[in-house]
Amino acid sequence: MRRRSIKQKMNFGPITIMLFLSLLLMVLSFILNKLQFKSYATDYMTFETTIVTVKNIFSKEGIQFIFGESITNFRVLEPLAFIIVSLASVSILEVSGLLQALFGKLKNVKPFIITFTVLFTSIISSIIGEYSYALLFPLAAILYKIIGKDPKFGIYTVFIGVTTGYASSFIYSAQDVAMGRITEVTALDVLSNYSYENLSLIFIQAVSIVLLSIIGTILIEKTLSKKAKRVEEEEYIYSPKALKVTGVVFAIMMLIIIYSVIPGFPFSGFLLGDSNDYIDKIFGNSSPFKEGFLLLVTILSLVCGYVYGHISRNIKNSKEYSQAIASTFENTGFIFAGLFFFSIMTSIMKWTGINDVISLKLINMIAGSKMSGIFLVIAILIISIIMTILNPSILSNWTLAAPTFVPLMVYANITPSFAMMIFKAADSIGKCFTPFYVYLIVMIGFLYKYDTQNEDITLFGTMRKIMPVTIWLALIWVALIIGWNLLGLQLGVGTALTL
Repeated sequence: MRRRSIKQKMNFGPITIMLFLSLLLMVLSFILNKLQFKSYATDYMTFETTIVTVKNIFSKEGIQFIFGESITNFRVLEPLAFIIVSLASVSILEVSGLLQALFGKLKNVKPFIITFTVLFTSIISSIIGEYSYALLFPLAAILYKIIGKDPKFGIYTVFIGVTTGYASSFIYSAQDVAMGRITEVTALDVLSNYSYENLSLIFIQAVSIVLLSIIGTILIEKTLSKKAKRVEEEEYIYSPKALKVTGVVFAIMMLIIIYSVIPGFPFSGFLLGDSNDYIDKIFGNSSPFKEGFLLLVTILSLVCGYVYGHISRNIKNSKEYSQAIASTFENTGFIFAGLFFFSIMTSIMKWTGINDVISLKLINMIAGSKMSGIFLVIAILIISIIMTILNPSILSNWTLAAPTFVPLMVYANITPSFAMMIFKAADSIGKCFTPFYVYLIVMIGFLYKYDTQNEDITLFGTMRKIMPVTIWLALIWVALIIGWNLLGLQLGVGTALTL
């Protein structure tokens, strides 16, 4: 009894942990600032070097930042909007009975197949970026609830799949296009004929998808799913007629959406952005389709949910329709409270520059070494993982690292494309083991929402629960990178590993 009480006292809640980490960062900024902790950054466009220092949060400017920007930082936090829209979309699909009509047939499917399907879908969903978390968390939870399993394990599976599979972009993503541009610019300084191609990494990414899906499914089934408890499902009226009509409506709406992203036809392509690359036109920062993706999902959900709910009589009137849209926001308090305190914690990290200075110190340490071959590959992989743990933003990290890592790899007779792939793999690994990743907090929020057993859900406790799976999948990434390097295999279409 004594041991149990001590353990319970040590299980601090996620918000308490974030407050503690925020305070730790503040104290660390004061100490490092007084020690004049600094490093040097190279601009990847101009190759000019600037000094980067740690700023003291206890200074006048730092205090003004905390009190002046806390609400603003929370308000502009992207996942906040993603989740609100996603919850509204999924709620109508659930309450209308449409999801039960679709997922109910999977009750007799073997658990291994369910896990594989959810994991594989999560891995390849990285093509739509971080939208995948917001959409798949509630969908997977409802799927597991409908088939009678604990929804929390659907949420775990989605997080593991999207996070470890972030480097396994299906074909390639807008993130790959942006990273490719940075890679090309930094490579041209030492390799005048280099050109990054969007399918440069397609072979290694395809292999990683297969390995992560199969091995991840085995690991999840052995370590997580066996602990899943049965839950009671809600019953809705099933209507074959409503399902057929909804299918026709869905098909018509999908054809309109597809037409909106196909260029070259009359009035087509109106949701595409301005870019020479097609994927960038769809998912790039200037793309109306990307910016309005969740709105399109919401419209699809609201229309299809209403059609099925009205015909099946699961939704009898407009009042029930409005209540259905809002119903899924029950028990979501932690998501919004957690994101608020998370925004404070990460904004302190960003303003003080602690992560940038430490990352640049590590980058410059590699630049001053004389490593080559497999030792250089491993060193870059490790440093990139540490960078991601400090700051899980791959584009900002690659902006810091590419001016050093890409030339180092070129001098070691390794193509810039492989340098980028190493960094992508490290990003997927690091995101699994950092408390500074926003979608870890979002996952915990969904765990609270779908917790029916009153479990003690904590930040580090959640990380420990999925760690047996994420550690092994991280080792798969390490083995894949090292093995590909040793074998000298082709990375993608027309892209060799060595120069």
